[in-house]
Amino acid sequence: MEEEGAATCQVLEEKLYVAVGREVWKNISNLMWALENSQGKKICILHIHQPSPTIPVLGTRFEASTVDEESVRAYRGKETAKTEMILQEYLSICLKKGVQAEKLCVEMDSIEKGIVETIYQHRIRKFVMGAAADKHYSIKMEDLKSKKANFVCQQAPATCQIHFTCKGNLIHTREARVDEVRALSVLLSDFQRLVLPQVRSDVQNSRSSIDTISSEVLLSDIQEEPNDSSSLAFPCSGMGLNMMNFLINSTKLWQKLTIQNHEHCE
Repeated sequence: MEEEGAATCQVLEEKLYVAVGREVWKNISNLMWALENSQGKKICILHIHQPSPTIPVLGTRFEASTVDEESVRAYRGKETAKTEMILQEYLSICLKKGVQAEKLCVEMDSIEKGIVETIYQHRIRKFVMGAAADKHYSIKMEDLKSKKANFVCQQAPATCQIHFTCKGNLIHTREARVDEVRALSVLLSDFQRLVLPQVRSDVQNSRSSIDTISSEVLLSDIQEEPNDSSSLAFPCSGMGLNMMNFLINSTKLWQKLTIQNHEHCE
Protein backbone atom coordinates (compact mmCIF):
# COMPACT_ATOMS: atom_id res chain seq x y z
CA MET A 1 0.00 0.00 0.00
CA GLU A 2 2.83 2.37 0.88
CA GLU A 3 4.54 1.55 -2.42
CA GLU A 4 1.39 2.49 -4.31
CA GLY A 5 1.19 5.80 -2.44
CA ALA A 6 4.84 6.55 -3.17
CA ALA A 7 4.35 5.76 -6.84
CA THR A 8 1.34 8.08 -7.01
CA CYS A 9 3.25 10.90 -5.40
CA GLN A 10 6.09 10.42 -7.83
CA VAL A 11 3.71 10.78 -10.77
CA LEU A 12 2.29 13.96 -9.27
CA GLU A 13 5.78 15.32 -8.75
CA GLU A 14 6.70 14.77 -12.39
CA LYS A 15 3.73 16.64 -13.86
CA LEU A 16 3.87 20.36 -14.63
CA TYR A 17 0.55 22.16 -14.97
CA VAL A 18 0.26 25.29 -17.12
CA ALA A 19 -2.69 27.68 -16.91
CA VAL A 20 -3.91 28.94 -20.30
CA GLY A 21 -6.70 31.21 -21.49
CA ARG A 22 -9.04 31.23 -24.47
CA GLU A 23 -6.81 33.44 -26.61
CA VAL A 24 -3.86 31.30 -27.64
CA TRP A 25 -1.70 34.17 -28.88
CA LYS A 26 -1.84 35.77 -25.41
CA ASN A 27 -0.79 32.57 -23.63
CA ILE A 28 1.71 30.96 -25.99
CA SER A 29 4.75 32.71 -24.45
CA ASN A 30 3.94 31.27 -21.00
CA LEU A 31 3.38 27.83 -22.47
CA MET A 32 6.71 28.01 -24.32
CA TRP A 33 8.49 28.91 -21.07
CA ALA A 34 6.92 25.87 -19.41
CA LEU A 35 7.94 23.58 -22.27
CA GLU A 36 11.52 24.84 -22.18
CA ASN A 37 11.76 24.49 -18.39
CA SER A 38 9.76 21.32 -17.77
CA GLN A 39 12.93 19.31 -17.06
CA GLY A 40 11.34 16.15 -18.39
CA LYS A 41 8.11 16.51 -16.41
CA LYS A 42 4.82 15.70 -18.05
CA ILE A 43 2.82 18.73 -19.18
CA CYS A 44 -0.84 19.30 -18.42
CA ILE A 45 -2.67 22.22 -20.01
CA LEU A 46 -5.15 23.67 -17.48
CA HIS A 47 -8.02 25.86 -18.61
CA ILE A 48 -10.69 27.32 -16.34
CA HIS A 49 -13.81 27.69 -18.42
CA GLN A 50 -16.18 30.50 -17.43
CA PRO A 51 -19.68 29.85 -18.79
CA SER A 52 -21.09 33.01 -20.32
CA PRO A 53 -23.68 34.64 -18.01
CA THR A 54 -25.67 35.74 -21.07
CA ILE A 55 -27.13 33.84 -24.02
CA PRO A 56 -27.57 35.36 -27.51
CA VAL A 57 -31.13 35.19 -28.83
CA LEU A 58 -32.14 36.87 -32.12
CA GLY A 59 -29.16 39.22 -32.03
CA THR A 60 -29.67 40.26 -28.40
CA ARG A 61 -28.04 38.82 -25.30
CA PHE A 62 -30.15 37.84 -22.31
CA GLU A 63 -29.34 36.59 -18.82
CA ALA A 64 -29.01 32.81 -18.95
CA SER A 65 -31.59 32.45 -16.17
CA THR A 66 -34.21 34.16 -18.33
CA VAL A 67 -33.68 32.02 -21.45
CA ASP A 68 -35.37 28.68 -22.10
CA GLU A 69 -33.37 25.56 -21.24
CA GLU A 70 -33.09 24.33 -24.81
CA SER A 71 -31.45 27.56 -25.99
CA VAL A 72 -29.09 27.57 -23.03
CA ARG A 73 -28.14 23.93 -23.61
CA ALA A 74 -27.47 24.58 -27.30
CA TYR A 75 -25.27 27.58 -26.57
CA ARG A 76 -23.36 25.77 -23.83
CA GLY A 77 -22.67 23.01 -26.32
CA LYS A 78 -21.14 25.53 -28.72
CA GLU A 79 -19.01 26.94 -25.88
CA THR A 80 -17.74 23.47 -25.01
CA ALA A 81 -16.89 22.68 -28.63
CA LYS A 82 -14.99 25.94 -29.05
CA THR A 83 -13.07 25.38 -25.81
CA GLU A 84 -12.12 21.90 -26.97
CA MET A 85 -10.73 23.34 -30.22
CA ILE A 86 -8.68 25.88 -28.28
CA LEU A 87 -7.20 23.20 -26.01
CA GLN A 88 -6.37 21.05 -29.01
CA GLU A 89 -4.44 23.99 -30.44
CA TYR A 90 -2.36 24.16 -27.27
CA LEU A 91 -1.73 20.42 -27.44
CA SER A 92 -0.60 20.80 -31.05
CA ILE A 93 1.94 23.41 -29.99
CA CYS A 94 3.31 20.99 -27.40
CA LEU A 95 3.44 18.18 -29.94
CA LYS A 96 5.40 20.34 -32.39
CA LYS A 97 7.95 20.85 -29.64
CA GLY A 98 8.19 17.09 -29.17
CA VAL A 99 6.29 17.09 -25.87
CA GLN A 100 3.33 14.81 -25.19
CA ALA A 101 0.83 16.83 -23.17
CA GLU A 102 -2.64 16.35 -21.75
CA LYS A 103 -5.45 18.79 -21.06
CA LEU A 104 -7.67 19.55 -18.08
CA CYS A 105 -10.71 21.81 -18.36
CA VAL A 106 -12.54 22.94 -15.22
CA GLU A 107 -15.78 24.92 -15.29
CA MET A 108 -16.06 27.72 -12.75
CA ASP A 109 -17.28 31.31 -12.63
CA SER A 110 -14.02 32.62 -11.14
CA ILE A 111 -10.74 31.81 -12.91
CA GLU A 112 -8.49 32.43 -9.92
CA LYS A 113 -10.71 30.45 -7.53
CA GLY A 114 -10.94 27.69 -10.11
CA ILE A 115 -7.15 27.50 -10.29
CA VAL A 116 -6.73 27.31 -6.53
CA GLU A 117 -9.46 24.68 -6.16
CA THR A 118 -7.93 22.60 -8.95
CA ILE A 119 -4.51 22.75 -7.30
CA TYR A 120 -6.07 21.39 -4.12
CA GLN A 121 -8.19 18.71 -5.79
CA HIS A 122 -5.47 17.39 -8.10
CA ARG A 123 -2.67 17.82 -5.55
CA ILE A 124 -0.61 19.84 -7.99
CA ARG A 125 3.04 20.30 -7.00
CA LYS A 126 4.35 22.29 -10.00
CA PHE A 127 2.39 25.08 -11.63
CA VAL A 128 2.98 27.84 -14.19
CA MET A 129 0.75 30.85 -14.86
CA GLY A 130 1.03 34.39 -16.14
CA ALA A 131 2.13 37.20 -13.86
CA ALA A 132 0.55 39.76 -16.20
CA ALA A 133 -0.31 40.32 -19.84
CA ASP A 134 2.73 40.39 -22.16
CA LYS A 135 2.23 44.12 -22.83
CA HIS A 136 3.09 44.87 -19.19
CA TYR A 137 6.49 43.17 -19.36
CA SER A 138 9.69 45.10 -18.67
CA ILE A 139 13.23 44.02 -17.88
CA LYS A 140 12.90 45.34 -14.31
CA MET A 141 9.56 43.66 -13.73
CA GLU A 142 9.52 41.73 -10.46
CA ASP A 143 5.98 42.11 -9.09
CA LEU A 144 2.80 40.30 -10.00
CA LYS A 145 0.63 42.73 -11.94
CA SER A 146 -2.35 40.42 -12.31
CA LYS A 147 -5.05 40.22 -9.63
CA LYS A 148 -5.53 36.56 -10.54
CA ALA A 149 -1.81 35.87 -10.07
CA ASN A 150 -1.79 37.61 -6.69
CA PHE A 151 -4.85 35.66 -5.54
CA VAL A 152 -3.35 32.32 -6.57
CA CYS A 153 0.00 33.20 -4.99
CA GLN A 154 -1.70 33.91 -1.66
CA GLN A 155 -4.37 31.20 -1.64
CA ALA A 156 -2.78 28.16 -3.30
CA PRO A 157 -1.68 25.29 -0.99
CA ALA A 158 1.76 25.50 0.56
CA THR A 159 3.05 22.37 -1.15
CA CYS A 160 2.65 23.80 -4.67
CA GLN A 161 5.58 25.55 -6.31
CA ILE A 162 4.29 28.27 -8.66
CA HIS A 163 6.24 29.96 -11.45
CA PHE A 164 4.80 33.28 -12.63
CA THR A 165 5.89 34.32 -16.11
CA CYS A 166 5.36 37.19 -18.49
CA LYS A 167 6.24 37.32 -22.18
CA GLY A 168 8.24 34.12 -21.83
CA ASN A 169 10.28 35.37 -18.85
CA LEU A 170 10.20 34.16 -15.27
CA ILE A 171 9.03 37.01 -13.04
CA HIS A 172 8.53 35.36 -9.67
CA THR A 173 8.62 31.92 -8.08
CA ARG A 174 6.62 31.05 -5.01
CA GLU A 175 8.51 28.14 -3.54
CA ALA A 176 6.68 25.23 -1.95
CA ARG A 177 6.77 25.18 1.84
CA VAL A 178 6.76 21.41 2.23
CA ASP A 179 8.85 21.35 5.42
CA GLU A 180 6.29 23.42 7.33
CA VAL A 181 3.46 21.12 6.40
CA ARG A 182 5.53 18.04 7.20
CA ALA A 183 6.26 19.45 10.65
CA LEU A 184 2.55 20.06 11.13
CA SER A 185 1.82 16.48 10.11
CA VAL A 186 4.27 15.13 12.70
CA LEU A 187 2.69 17.33 15.38
CA LEU A 188 -0.76 16.11 14.41
CA SER A 189 0.35 12.49 14.51
CA ASP A 190 1.84 12.86 17.99
CA PHE A 191 -1.24 14.69 19.25
CA GLN A 192 -3.58 11.99 17.96
CA ARG A 193 -1.40 9.25 19.44
CA LEU A 194 -0.71 10.77 22.88
CA VAL A 195 -3.43 13.29 23.71
CA LEU A 196 -6.69 12.13 22.16
CA PRO A 197 -6.80 8.78 24.05
CA GLN A 198 -6.36 10.68 27.33
CA VAL A 199 -9.08 13.15 26.34
CA ARG A 200 -11.51 10.31 25.69
CA SER A 201 -10.59 8.68 29.00
CA ASP A 202 -11.09 11.94 30.94
CA VAL A 203 -14.46 12.55 29.31
CA GLN A 204 -15.62 9.04 30.23
CA ASN A 205 -14.38 9.51 33.80
CA SER A 206 -16.15 12.86 34.07
CA ARG A 207 -19.43 11.30 32.99
CA SER A 208 -18.95 8.56 35.60
CA SER A 209 -18.18 11.16 38.26
CA ILE A 210 -21.31 13.12 37.44
CA ASP A 211 -23.48 10.00 37.67
CA THR A 212 -21.94 9.07 41.05
CA ILE A 213 -22.36 12.55 42.46
CA SER A 214 -25.98 12.73 41.27
CA SER A 215 -26.78 9.39 42.92
CA GLU A 216 -25.22 10.40 46.23
CA VAL A 217 -27.15 13.66 46.30
CA LEU A 218 -30.45 11.93 45.58
CA LEU A 219 -29.90 9.24 48.26
CA SER A 220 -28.67 11.58 50.99
CA ASP A 221 -31.03 13.25 53.43
CA ILE A 222 -28.97 16.36 54.02
CA GLN A 223 -31.09 19.27 55.16
CA GLU A 224 -28.49 21.89 54.33
CA GLU A 225 -29.15 24.30 51.50
CA PRO A 226 -27.99 22.83 48.20
CA ASN A 227 -24.69 24.07 46.93
CA ASP A 228 -24.48 25.86 43.61
CA SER A 229 -23.92 23.36 40.81
CA SER A 230 -20.80 25.21 39.78
CA SER A 231 -19.10 24.05 42.97
CA LEU A 232 -19.06 20.42 41.80
CA ALA A 233 -15.56 19.55 40.59
CA PHE A 234 -14.81 16.79 38.13
CA PRO A 235 -12.23 16.05 35.46
CA CYS A 236 -12.34 18.17 32.26
CA SER A 237 -14.19 21.02 34.01
CA GLY A 238 -13.52 24.69 33.48
CA MET A 239 -10.49 25.63 31.49
CA GLY A 240 -9.46 21.99 31.15
CA LEU A 241 -12.55 21.12 29.13
CA ASN A 242 -12.28 24.28 27.04
CA MET A 243 -8.66 23.52 26.30
CA MET A 244 -9.48 19.96 25.26
CA ASN A 245 -12.25 21.18 22.98
CA PHE A 246 -9.80 23.64 21.49
CA LEU A 247 -7.24 20.92 20.93
CA ILE A 248 -9.79 18.61 19.32
CA ASN A 249 -11.02 21.34 16.98
CA SER A 250 -7.44 22.27 16.16
CA THR A 251 -6.72 18.65 15.34
CA LYS A 252 -9.60 18.55 12.88
CA LEU A 253 -8.35 21.74 11.25
CA TRP A 254 -4.78 20.45 11.02
CA GLN A 255 -5.99 17.16 9.61
CA LYS A 256 -7.97 18.95 6.90
CA LEU A 257 -4.93 21.09 6.04
CA THR A 258 -2.57 18.15 5.80
CA ILE A 259 -4.98 16.18 3.63
CA GLN A 260 -5.43 19.11 1.27
CA ASN A 261 -1.67 19.55 1.03
CA HIS A 262 -1.18 15.81 0.38
CA GLU A 263 1.31 15.55 3.20
CA HIS A 264 1.41 11.76 2.89
CA CYS A 265 3.58 12.26 -0.21
CA GLU A 266 7.25 12.08 0.62
